[in-house]
Amino acid sequence: MPVRRLARLRAAAPWIAATLMVAGIVHIATILIMPEVSPRDAFARIEGLGPRATVIPIAPARPGRELSTFNDPAAAIAVCRYDLADGPLRLGAQIAGDEFVSFSFHTRDNVAFYAMTDRAALRGAIDVVVYTQDQLDSAEAQDPEDSAPADRRLVSPTREGFVYMRSLASTPGQAEEAAARLRAVLCGVEGG
Repeated sequence: MPVRRLARLRAAAPWIAATLMVAGIVHIATILIMPEVSPRDAFARIEGLGPRATVIPIAPARPGRELSTFNDPAAAIAVCRYDLADGPLRLGAQIAGDEFVSFSFHTRDNVAFYAMTDRAALRGAIDVVVYTQDQLDSAEAQDPEDSAPADRRLVSPTREGFVYMRSLASTPGQAEEAAARLRAVLCGVEGG
């Protein structure tokens, strides 16, 4: 009897392997196609929250009402959506002491192309300008040759995108202070 079972198992092995391979391919294809067919990607969810080039605080998450998944309950969150057709985006923040603040810059398709924390502050300030490549070339042409720019300059891979900001509250009692740090961030069209 055991020889017959072994023979049947060997005969079925190619079918089992083929079934597992097809299931794996379908699984991977589904994961890869979801961003393309999902009507409510990250950009679409923040688009309805407020105008472009404005810091928009995100209310603390409640079950079933999260803007994004896996948010740290000790972090205040804000976003700033941009369209570089309006002009370069300037982001500025004053950083004091050991306050954790992070900024991640995302494309329209939610691909992060740059991230920084409060550790990147120079003389207690973060000053970043996001450009298209053409806008950066124009800005660099106007720079004096003898000096380095005072701001950090980024080139966005897409015309539209958003900045995701987080500020950590060390204790639950400091949650409002963390939220206030993000409300104080300047995010607007350069020269606008």
